[in-house]
Amino acid sequence: MGALDGIRVLDASQVLAGPFSAQLMADSGADVIRVESTEGDLCRGFPPERGGQSTTFLTVNRGKRGIALNLKTPEARAVLHRLASRADIMIQSFLPARAKGFGLDYETIRAVNAGIVHVTISGYGSEGPLKDKAGLDMMVSAFTGLMSMTGDPDRPPVRLGSPVIDMSTGMIAYGAAMTALVARMGGKGGQAVNVSLMETALNLLAFNATNWLTEGQIGQREGSGFLRLAPYEALQCADGHILIGAASDSAWRRVCAALEAPGLAEEPRFRSNADRVGNRPAMRAEIEAILKKRPAAEWIARFDAAGAVAAPIHTVDEVFAQEQVTANRMIVERRDRDGSTLRTVGTPFKLSGTPPEPGAAAPHLGEHTDAILRDELEMSASEIATLREKGAIR
Repeated sequence: MGALDGIRVLDASQVLAGPFSAQLMADSGADVIRVESTEGDLCRGFPPERGGQSTTFLTVNRGKRGIALNLKTPEARAVLHRLASRADIMIQSFLPARAKGFGLDYETIRAVNAGIVHVTISGYGSEGPLKDKAGLDMMVSAFTGLMSMTGDPDRPPVRLGSPVIDMSTGMIAYGAAMTALVARMGGKGGQAVNVSLMETALNLLAFNATNWLTEGQIGQREGSGFLRLAPYEALQCADGHILIGAASDSAWRRVCAALEAPGLAEEPRFRSNADRVGNRPAMRAEIEAILKKRPAAEWIARFDAAGAVAAPIHTVDEVFAQEQVTANRMIVERRDRDGSTLRTVGTPFKLSGTPPEPGAAAPHLGEHTDAILRDELEMSASEIATLREKGAIR
């Protein structure tokens, strides 16, 4: 039994943020219908592929039924509105003019379902001069300053290693939709929910935003660590790097204990954080001269034993081999259409009474079109055939 059993969701969004939000709902038991164009979602064309399906699409679309509608036709828009009239939540991420033309905008949907929670995901927000501008994860990371703070101080800005803004926006859209759903359950009716990549990214700036807003301080590129704390960065071992952090002088003493170098803790150049920051190159040289004597795994064990803060810098294959990851059910195995086993990432939260249960592999384009029209809208075979002849469905 899922927390969202009985909740109907119409996911007409694109690429990552909206589909991820809807996938979280599906994991918790919601009945999610994934609406795509008859050409398919943009990310279906992103490499690599597995069994004819883009792995990007597979990442955020499990547990859904798929319908393909050509919303340029009035017949397809009529189907969409019939489905929307039965939905509790609808998610869409088209630009305002396109959304209105496709009949996906809040005013149009509210006319057929006043109680719906209507989620719009945009690039730059629902107001202002950029409200009609398309927003992509990397472009928004540049716009909001995140990219300006990513990389080494003496090199150009670099992109974040993963689409953090897209995926975070999906989680925020999920939370916002649940908030609106609770409000509706409390008798406050349906409403429009607006989420954007920009607003997500501005919150991801965290203390960097507050530092500027209150103190006028602008965050800089700091490489692998924090320039105001030392050590707090990636350091070289015999076989790779580990990340070491000392956020206080007592933490520094524990680092020195793990290194079996108590003299470093009393070294005048390194006694306080200010001292260590001012003498960072010398401090790094001293620490790395010791670290290079042993492999990373041995150092992590020594740091853990000393109560010092350190972490291995894993590659993706290494992290998914960790017992900690499997213990928290973060690798989900599901049977794909061809009988093979598909592995995807687990749900990022756990509930004790109604635990999320990731569903079947993502649908192929239009896989459930006929079944949805037949079972949800009670359309006959001849009516479905007519829609297909008119190019309204796939």
